[in-house]
This record gives sequence, C-alpha cells and structure tokens, in this order.
Amino acid sequence: MPHLRAMPSLLTTGLMTTALILGLSACADRPDLSGRVAPVESTLAWPSLLDTTALAQSATDATAAEDSQTQAQSLEARAAALRSRARRLSQTPILSTSERRLLLSAIARLDAPQ
Repeated sequence: MPHLRAMPSLLTTGLMTTALILGLSACADRPDLSGRVAPVESTLAWPSLLDTTALAQSATDATAAEDSQTQAQSLEARAAALRSRARRLSQTPILSTSERRLLLSAIARLDAPQ
C-alpha cells in the first residue's frame, strides 16, 4: 500500500490523466454509425422460433448423425496426430550432452555446502 503522503500525488496524477483523456476525446470527431445498423423492415414478418420438438427432431436426422460421425473421426485423427507428435518430441533430447553436463555441475555447486 502506498504511503499516506504519496496519496495526494497519486490522486493528482490520476485526475490529470483523466482530464487529459477527456480533453483529447473531446477534440475527436464522432464516429458515423449510420451505416452499421440495418434498418428494420416493418412490412416483413418476424422470424418464427422453433419449438423443442422441432429441435429434437433435427438432431436425430440422418444428416446430423453423419456430420457428428465426420466430426468424431476428424477429432480422433487430430488426437492420434498429436499423440504421435508428442512421442516424437519426447524421444528427442532437449539438452545436448555438454549443456546437460554444465547444468548438472551448476546444480552441484548450488547444492554444495559453503
């Protein structure tokens, strides 16, 4: 926690920063948002919502089952590829023999009584 005498300077710095940000933002132009929102067409009907039975039926369709089967196969293939890569990486030493020797000697020096 800052010292109590430092608090006024922290408050002053924070107020000055806030005033600077507000002052600079007052000089900026307002963004034009007119083209970002599409106007609502009042003559069109609102979209209908699906009930739960329709959603449940769509989940049991053959196409949904095929899609889920394809996704499952894709995930299994990715998992197998990651396992294979992990095996290859675990077989490759990270440190060379000389680096390992240097590291072990540094550890021994740290563990030695002084």
